[in-house]
Amino acid sequence: MNLIKIKYILLFLSCLILSSCALLDTHQLHDKTKIVKIYDSFDQVEKCQYINEIISSEGTWYSYLFISNKELTLASVNDLKNQASEMGANAVHIQYNLNFNTSVTFFAQAYYCE
Repeated sequence: MNLIKIKYILLFLSCLILSSCALLDTHQLHDKTKIVKIYDSFDQVEKCQYINEIISSEGTWYSYLFISNKELTLASVNDLKNQASEMGANAVHIQYNLNFNTSVTFFAQAYYCE
């Protein structure tokens, strides 16, 4: 009887460990979004056509323990670029970032520049 319980516990732990790896996945940059530029000054997008606002966030209460702040920031920027590309934008103006202890969040606007 104890052997069966141990097998179930090992099976449960194996499933838990395998599923937790998928939970630590971050946003990757899509191929077509490599043309999207990030700007921190409105002067650089002033003459461009405004499309929409974007909010990008990466990190959760558990993933920040395993993923560096640099990787969280890069993944959040990748999410910004991916969202902008899906809207038809080729430029993103980051207005500000929201500081949280467990994630990286950006508030930005998407633009199309000629």
